[in-house]
Amino acid sequence: MASTPNSWSKTLKTLHWMIAFFILFAWASVELHEQYAKEDPMRGWWMVVHFSLGFLVLFLGLFRLYYRATHGRPNLYGGSFQKPVSLLTQSLMYILIIGMPLTGLLMRQFAGRDTKLFWLFDLPSFFEKNIDVAKQFAFLHKELLWNALLVLLVLHIGGALWHHLYNKDNTLRQMLPFGKVK
Repeated sequence: MASTPNSWSKTLKTLHWMIAFFILFAWASVELHEQYAKEDPMRGWWMVVHFSLGFLVLFLGLFRLYYRATHGRPNLYGGSFQKPVSLLTQSLMYILIIGMPLTGLLMRQFAGRDTKLFWLFDLPSFFEKNIDVAKQFAFLHKELLWNALLVLLVLHIGGALWHHLYNKDNTLRQMLPFGKVK
């Protein structure tokens, strides 16, 4: 089902909220991982959760990008300043949703580590071990992209609330799974 001028498609709404929750859970899994000593098996367990959720975010982000390109989007609300900021924020969020898992995976690849996914299989390292390159990807993943994602999330959520509370338009309602567009 395609998006209409007044509402996102159910598929895009579902993907939006799944990606949001998986990002939240991926962050929580890293925080929980830090609570355990290096020798504790739970530390590794939480990292498998993190890698698996990151893989899901990457897969769903790519699928959402494809689906959005082929099924359209609703009309944008807001003034001449708000529309380009909204489009820029959304575009950058797509880049980060795809870039975060990719840089995390490349960080592990260049560190010479396999990546266990869903406790089902190990994704082997395809690159020659290079700790300097791994550190560069670690910086991108943990510092640059993560902090950029946090800033964009604040803009995204703040913009949705601004539209809902101040402009009183349908921007937020059209993305809520239970929202009724006026």
